[in-house]
Amino acid sequence: MRPLPDLPQLRIVPSDSLQPHEFVDEDRVEPLLRALKRERVLRNPPIVLPVTGHTAQFVVLDGANRTTAFRQMGLPTALVQVVHPGESEVRVETWNHVVLGLTSEELMQLVKGVEGVSVTAADIEQASFDLQTGEALCYVSLPDGGVWEVTASPSRFQERVTQLGALASSYSQSGRIERASVVDCEGLSRVYADLAGLVVFPRFEVEQVVAVAADGLLFPPGLTRFVVSPRALRLNYPIDRLAAETSIEDKQKELDEWVRQAVARRSVRYYAEATFLFDE
Repeated sequence: MRPLPDLPQLRIVPSDSLQPHEFVDEDRVEPLLRALKRERVLRNPPIVLPVTGHTAQFVVLDGANRTTAFRQMGLPTALVQVVHPGESEVRVETWNHVVLGLTSEELMQLVKGVEGVSVTAADIEQASFDLQTGEALCYVSLPDGGVWEVTASPSRFQERVTQLGALASSYSQSGRIERASVVDCEGLSRVYADLAGLVVFPRFEVEQVVAVAADGLLFPPGLTRFVVSPRALRLNYPIDRLAAETSIEDKQKELDEWVRQAVARRSVRYYAEATFLFDE
């Protein structure tokens, strides 16, 4: 643990100023909503980035399910961490989809049935290269070693995101999805008995994600993963303060004083190095 640097920017903003960049995972919202109602504290504030040209609007980089839960609770305001590329380390990584509960044949039938895509056999090297260059929309790695490259005709990035959404929807409605960072099926069969295959997606840039969200489009859930440093975690801020019928300015002053007191009593810790926490 090292001396505190400048603290993350924590702000109170209107709940309706938050624009998600991905579809909400309803299966994750309900237990989160129950936990918020039971515990009455916000542990980890959503990460947001201001929309260029709209200082009062924010794209939610991480926390779409939390901000949805806020709205369902009727909270007029939300506590968020605001980040600015260049001032904070912000990058986006991609989750790949481990598809379960289907056969490989069923998975491929669903993928091939997506309108506007073409599916061709490939090897892992060619598929990976085409994914990096933008020639491929994604590729599917199967337990038997087969690799299928998925391409689509739209050239605009926004249109390709729409195609990715249709693709993910095709198999998520029939099977189950686990997230993974691996890029081929080797070894996954030992972990998942009902493995259908692995869908591998391209990498994205932060600017691309923000531009898509600003256009009102959404990524499939469980596809993007934002890495932000520094990041405020385990804040445990009282939900009732966000629900209060006071002005945003007063709520911000209350939050600032709450943070000041937390620093004064030395309950804020900063870790500059990669850290594993075993108490959760």
